[in-house]
Amino acid sequence: MQARPFLFEPLRERDREVGAQIARCAANRADQNSLLALFPDTYNGQPQRLLQALEQEGGFVPAVGAGATESGTVQATYQLCRDALTTNAVAGMVLSGSFHAGVDITQGCQPLTGPMVITKAEKNLIFEIDNRPALEVFARLLKGPLAEDIRRALTVLFVGLPADRNENSVAAGKYLVRNIIGLDPEKGILGVAEEVREGQAMIFAFRDGQRAREDLNQMLARQVENLRGRKPAFGLYFNCCARGASLYGIPGIDSAYIRQALGDFPLIGMFGGYELAPLGGANRLFAYTGVLVLITE
Repeated sequence: MQARPFLFEPLRERDREVGAQIARCAANRADQNSLLALFPDTYNGQPQRLLQALEQEGGFVPAVGAGATESGTVQATYQLCRDALTTNAVAGMVLSGSFHAGVDITQGCQPLTGPMVITKAEKNLIFEIDNRPALEVFARLLKGPLAEDIRRALTVLFVGLPADRNENSVAAGKYLVRNIIGLDPEKGILGVAEEVREGQAMIFAFRDGQRAREDLNQMLARQVENLRGRKPAFGLYFNCCARGASLYGIPGIDSAYIRQALGDFPLIGMFGGYELAPLGGANRLFAYTGVLVLITE
């Protein structure tokens, strides 16, 4: 294996240019496998634009990683590569050679509804769901304390949108969790952190610690099956900062489950503001997700 680190700056309003630079850096021989690990600054980058440029310039190279983040008190993150230290940048590495990278994800949200259809929308605004005002549909989900505290509701209730727009499915493992970022009570509109379109499937989902444990166990069972008795040479784990002690009540749950299922092997990882992983033949932006990468011969 070869590992080639890189650092590109500045990132702000240059996501497409930086994505193209990374694609050229990741160009590889046809007889070798490649894996990108990316660590962009969350405050200055648009990760979806970065991923789009990466694919347009260099074709599909699987990318994993997480957005560099912090507690919110500094409003800045820092990127490191060899002896360089900077901000407003993306650091990362290209792994290439003869190896297999098994990538899987675990999401920490429980679907609250069955599949629904966005029947009226513009950009990131949802006007109607199943031909009813979007806010009316959302309000029916609010019960007990959530009905009395809308701010709290928006920290645990999300929309699930198809990872693959062509497939338009929100089945388990095929949807992306996105925040609800605004409400308009007068017009009945929901604003979400993703562009949507009319005819698109969607669900509402609830962030839940028990559901996160169950989904993590299911993901690990899939990884064990794919390993077929082999032991990982090493692994990478990128976990959402909202999946730590704030979700479970105690720290170290995810890493403990990984050890329990896979045994002792070299594993390194980080919490991030968002997560990156391939799904459905393209690299995707995730939230409230854990991304486990197992490297084998």
